[in-house]
Amino acid sequence: MKRFISIMFFMCMLVSLQAQEIYTVKNIPKVHLQDKTRYVCNPAGILSAPACDEMDRMLYALEQQTGIETVVAAVPSIGSEDCFDFAHRLLNEWGVGKKEKNNGLVILLVTDQRCIQFYTGYGLEGDLPDAICKRIQTRDMIPYLKDGNWDAGMTAGIRAVCARLDGSMENDTEEEEDLSATGIFLLCFGIIGIGLFTVILAMRAATKCPNCGQHKLQRSGSKLVSRRNGVRTEDVTYTCRNCGHKVVRRQQSYDENYRGG
Repeated sequence: MKRFISIMFFMCMLVSLQAQEIYTVKNIPKVHLQDKTRYVCNPAGILSAPACDEMDRMLYALEQQTGIETVVAAVPSIGSEDCFDFAHRLLNEWGVGKKEKNNGLVILLVTDQRCIQFYTGYGLEGDLPDAICKRIQTRDMIPYLKDGNWDAGMTAGIRAVCARLDGSMENDTEEEEDLSATGIFLLCFGIIGIGLFTVILAMRAATKCPNCGQHKLQRSGSKLVSRRNGVRTEDVTYTCRNCGHKVVRRQQSYDENYRGG
């Protein structure tokens, strides 16, 4: 009886370990390399067969239309590995995407980490930037994935990705607003930055001594030349604190005491 209990305990432990198998880039099945019409790697059966078939059909149509190659991997665990690094190595290991275009995409679901990760090749970053990936995850996938509805979440995400990449997605008002706000911010930031840079250059040029090259010129005196129509003209003397060289510059400024006439 004790032997039977020991055997049953061992079998339960074995089943538990199998259920929590940790997948690596080396042991995960390379389904797309074995069958070019299959894009979903689902070794632990997290996704249903109908969901995998639907995603395979969408991704096959996407590749036929655009040449973009996508691989989806859904696994229960990758141990302590980082999802981003795993997806990056998966793209390289499987050679996802056309080599000359580097237009591959890996979408990774790891259920024990509650992680959904997009990783794009360099050639796809313009069509599917990080902001769009994040929006697809947040808007189309996470509402289902947080409830454990893997089929609905992954299918909705793949559908949104395909619509984005094949051009069938309608204009995204939220995206346009974000881009407009970002553009305005960058424009204002650029104008302010250029203005500050110009002022700094002018200040440095004004303090540079033509004799010794040091930025040591300091105003030491001035002589009024004229005062006309509210404009004050002066010859301002600057003396270098390093070599004593003097520079006279004619400058004009607004006369605060001018009242017209």
